[in-house]
Amino acid sequence: MGCTPDELPADDYPPLAGATTLEDLDPQYDVAEYALTVDVTSAELVEDASTEVWAYNGMSPGPVLQARVGDLVRVHVTNNLPQPTTVHWQGMRVTDDMDGSTVMGVYGIASGETFTYEFVARDAGTFWYHPGVLPELQVEAGLYGAFVVHEAEELRPDVDADRVLIFDDVLLDEDDQVAPQDMEHHVQMHGRAGNVLLVNGRTEERTIDLAPGAVERWRIVNTANARSMTFRFEGLEVREIGSDAGLWRQSWSRDIDELFLPVGARAELEVRLDDDEDSGAMQNVVLVLNNFGNVVEEEVGMVPVRLDEDAEPSSRAGHTSDPSYALPDADEDSDIDHSMTLGPAQDEYGQATWEIDGNTWPDYDEWRVDAGELEVIELRNLFGMGYPVHFHGQLFTIISRDGEEVDEPGLRDTVWLNGGEDVVIATDFDNPGFWLYRGSIFEYAALGMVGLVEVRE
Repeated sequence: MGCTPDELPADDYPPLAGATTLEDLDPQYDVAEYALTVDVTSAELVEDASTEVWAYNGMSPGPVLQARVGDLVRVHVTNNLPQPTTVHWQGMRVTDDMDGSTVMGVYGIASGETFTYEFVARDAGTFWYHPGVLPELQVEAGLYGAFVVHEAEELRPDVDADRVLIFDDVLLDEDDQVAPQDMEHHVQMHGRAGNVLLVNGRTEERTIDLAPGAVERWRIVNTANARSMTFRFEGLEVREIGSDAGLWRQSWSRDIDELFLPVGARAELEVRLDDDEDSGAMQNVVLVLNNFGNVVEEEVGMVPVRLDEDAEPSSRAGHTSDPSYALPDADEDSDIDHSMTLGPAQDEYGQATWEIDGNTWPDYDEWRVDAGELEVIELRNLFGMGYPVHFHGQLFTIISRDGEEVDEPGLRDTVWLNGGEDVVIATDFDNPGFWLYRGSIFEYAALGMVGLVEVRE
């Protein structure tokens, strides 16, 4: 006998491979309720070593949370850390009092206290959660996790597996413990880069077995403090089908052999083995010094794939739907409504800071817009090196780079600025409240690259 949506089991979400999901505590179909405990524990980040980490429900990364578009989400967060924390739902258009940012009268969760976040999951996509206070310390210590909001069933790709891959790096000392935080000059200028690469909390994902003809959806998340990542695909046929805010239209999708993913950003991929290959791998490209002191690329295999010739062949179609989008009505010829400059500076004591329009947070220029108002925004990078910028509570499109039209489709919450580059984005500012925008590298934000925009009802 069939059942109505109200009678469906609470955890009847599409299965996610490669991740531990958390039990939905509410029996209603349109409510997703979870309990997270933030605590100190240990994990085996490298083989045969125990590392003290900060974790959600004893896990780093934390369990994957799930919801459907339109669901009411309720998350009870208990803080057992020795310092306050919050949860920021990166990319999700929540209300500003649920954003995890301690501005405009919102405070952190004190040690020993519980706070309940409650909001509506407005958008389908792959998002992630992490502390909104001291993220340069708390994310590095292990506090991060994915949040998947499932699209309507008719839009979901027809795949053999829907897989979550969360990439991070961590800086370990000689005792395999998270190295003490510092703000030495190289960290001030480049952010804190780790010496151990992780995928789903391990140095290498377990080998993925694909049946002949099989296709998977890979949800890629970059949660590193400062390392924007480049991935290459050996022996794999890969199509990029989505970005920060979920699946793309068919006309936007494209075959790729390399993916650049800034800090905090996400990507959706359709992955198959090449027809003439029985194995492959997703590789993380890092820069190293060779024996001659030259900087060269090294490809680190992190997600091995192999053909399971004994499995039943698959004939699934992959991503075939055409999701509708309400995109901001702007292009490379649109007038600029707001322009900001971003870059490094020094304070009165000669210490490095990062500024927006000459201000170091908590100082900022007032910026007010009406909700639903189209705003075309120019971001001017005054530094010779690239870095990403993240907007809280809003989604935008990337319009141009140095005046030239770009092919960077979809809605996003994070944009990469090349060194010395002017980038134009556009948003409808459809989420009222007080919203931060900041350097996506956590150390840049800690050193002042933060601003605030008021979106008025």
